[in-house]
Amino acid sequence: MSTGRSIVSTCPARAAVAGNPSDGYGGAVVAVPVRDLAAFASIEPGDHFSVRATDPDLARLLRATAAAFTDAVAPVSAGTLSATTTIPRSVGLAGSSALIIAALRVLAETAGHRYEPVELAELALSVERDRMGIEAGLQDRLVQAVGDPVSMRFDPVDYAVLSSPVQLPLFVAWSVAASESSDTMHRSLRRRFDAGTPHVLASMRGLAEQAECAAEAIVHGDLPGLARAIARTFEIRAMLVDVDPATTHLVKIADDARAAANSAGSGGSIIGVGRTADHVEQLGLAYRAEGFGFLDLS
Repeated sequence: MSTGRSIVSTCPARAAVAGNPSDGYGGAVVAVPVRDLAAFASIEPGDHFSVRATDPDLARLLRATAAAFTDAVAPVSAGTLSATTTIPRSVGLAGSSALIIAALRVLAETAGHRYEPVELAELALSVERDRMGIEAGLQDRLVQAVGDPVSMRFDPVDYAVLSSPVQLPLFVAWSVAASESSDTMHRSLRRRFDAGTPHVLASMRGLAEQAECAAEAIVHGDLPGLARAIARTFEIRAMLVDVDPATTHLVKIADDARAAANSAGSGGSIIGVGRTADHVEQLGLAYRAEGFGFLDLS
């Protein structure tokens, strides 16, 4: 959208519901956007292209995004590119990819370009993988590019927008302290996957199956089925990689309250499903009482 002579674009956070992290390994994932948390990018008029950011990491990210856009779409237009975000940093809610997609969208608007969702997601992934050396998968970027709950498959890439006949009492919670970068986990997992480790290969198949179960449960309004897929995804994940203590504690709070929860990404955030809207409200009180961030997605 245009704001005066400036151009502004946005992208929401995301939370993986089930199947993660099989997206980088030919699997399947169900994920949802978290619209109350978002990144914003803007371009203001100028005589030449420049990036404005006081954070060196953000400046590097924006320059890498502009370079990728130039190579894949068109030369960037003159102006000053900047970005901000309300997404908590390094907690697994896809804050970096949201910044990249918001920036790619604003650059595209200056060039009159319209992305297909897979095109936008793959270009955003290339910024992190090819230009910043960060190991990651496609699912964050694809759900953010689509902007709706989606079921995604990755061998080959395909997706379907999901809707449910019932209100889904979903929630996200996160630690306010940044955790270890997801890149660390993905690099270790990539080495084991590429080596053909049987446990890793079997786990990826199991995760993909849980994504299929979650998608089926959502479209049929089957809350117990969705809860089983969410909980089973976390069980498989915990046998596959080391889960950080913050995520483990966040899941335990849900378990103790008879809700199901799964890591929302990689690093200190979860997504869960309660039994009812009132149940989610009670969960919010429990999480906030311990100093965690919380959002009701229902």
